Amino acid sequence: MRTLFIVAIAVVTMPGVALTEVVDVAEGEMLLLQGTWQLISAIKDGKQTPDENVRKIRVIIKDGKHSVYFGDEMIVKGISFVVDPTKNPKASTDTLPDGRRIEGIYRLEGDTLTTCVAEAGKPRPLQFESNPESGHTLRVFNRVKP
Repeated sequence: MRTLFIVAIAVVTMPGVALTEVVDVAEGEMLLLQGTWQLISAIKDGKQTPDENVRKIRVIIKDGKHSVYFGDEMIVKGISFVVDPTKNPKASTDTLPDGRRIEGIYRLEGDTLTTCVAEAGKPRPLQFESNPESGHTLRVFNRVKP
């Protein structure tokens, strides 16, 4: 009976340890993502976004939120998001003000951030691609140096 009790305690506490590790890794990843990112390419449903629009889009990530600028105008303010860098590919989830979620994947390579997101409420993409009628948007950003 004592052995069963010890095993039960081990099983119950193990998920807490794993969750703590995931949270620590995610917090570290959020620090790496923090800053200003300039969009350098975007493909939605297999169609390339015109360069003149791409050049105007910047994203600022700070304190677990991101804001999107088109030129000098803020078009999206303070969207909360979380990341799970333990997934393969790494996963992100944005929560919109109305509660809908945007599921995505991302890859951070030095000062280049690649993201692929589904439309709100749709399943997370599995690959970094945007095919016609997929509802996926594939974006590549470069970090803006201070």
